[in-house]
Amino acid sequence: MYFQNIEFYETKNFQYLLLHKNGCQSILKCLNKLNYSITKNLNNKIRWTVVREPYERFISGLSYDLKKNNLTIEDINLDELFTCYHEINSKFNGFINHTCYQTLYLINTNIDWYIDLKDLNLFLKMHFNETFHENKKTYELKLSKKIKNKIKEYLKVDYYIYNMILTSERVWKWQKGKIF
Repeated sequence: MYFQNIEFYETKNFQYLLLHKNGCQSILKCLNKLNYSITKNLNNKIRWTVVREPYERFISGLSYDLKKNNLTIEDINLDELFTCYHEINSKFNGFINHTCYQTLYLINTNIDWYIDLKDLNLFLKMHFNETFHENKKTYELKLSKKIKNKIKEYLKVDYYIYNMILTSERVWKWQKGKIF
């Protein structure tokens, strides 16, 4: 068992850190046109990733996991969602916990540039000359106010890191131009 799910997609110009439920299917579609490899090693190339508003990401991940397993919110123990670890073989069989903190992906990864999900289409257009809306769905879960508050309490660390990222110099905006 491990708590960090690091997966870099490396090209000759950059390393992209995949964070599940942060536009990764759209990005991977762009990368499919490039020669890339998957690595866990860091090197001197530009490293970038996409971050997302934590509650939106959590709901997207929860909805995805529930649908994949043909369950409803009533079928599960909500407290189990807040223990984030991955089984070693889980990603190979497609069973990743999509409700884990996005912060866990970022620890010791030395990211150079963060792209907020809302800016991803502009980023892809400028860097890959195309955009995709892969798996862009609206998820609707009927959650009580008590459950929503519990989720937001759980996400406090993610919100703290996310807000720190958004106020840093490392957030990409279209005015900054291409980064690779």
